[in-house]
Amino acid sequence: MSQQNFQQKDLTGVLFFNAYKDKDTQPNFKGKITIEGKEYALSAWERKDKNGNNYYSLQATSPDEQQANAQSNIDRLKSAVFAGNSTSAAPAAIPAQPKPMPAPDFDDDDDLPF
Repeated sequence: MSQQNFQQKDLTGVLFFNAYKDKDTQPNFKGKITIEGKEYALSAWERKDKNGNNYYSLQATSPDEQQANAQSNIDRLKSAVFAGNSTSAAPAAIPAQPKPMPAPDFDDDDDLPF
């Protein structure tokens, strides 16, 4: 069965290991869940309770929330880059253009035998 023909059943979902996790605040697993015909992004964090037992903390995000979060990130980055309001590290300096090499002197043909 190809993926493009796959239809997620209502109240079911999938989670995949997040191989791109860089920080503890990022989810251990990411995936999708369908609720009442609407697809949500699903994130899961692996946690331990006070007794040392493992459990998973879940968060479902609607497509509208995902779009709003993406637009917020774009706006924040635009203001940091174009308005100089850096929210994290300062932007890297633009390297100076290299100076052009001087043109070769082709008039120096005194040592040619012809």
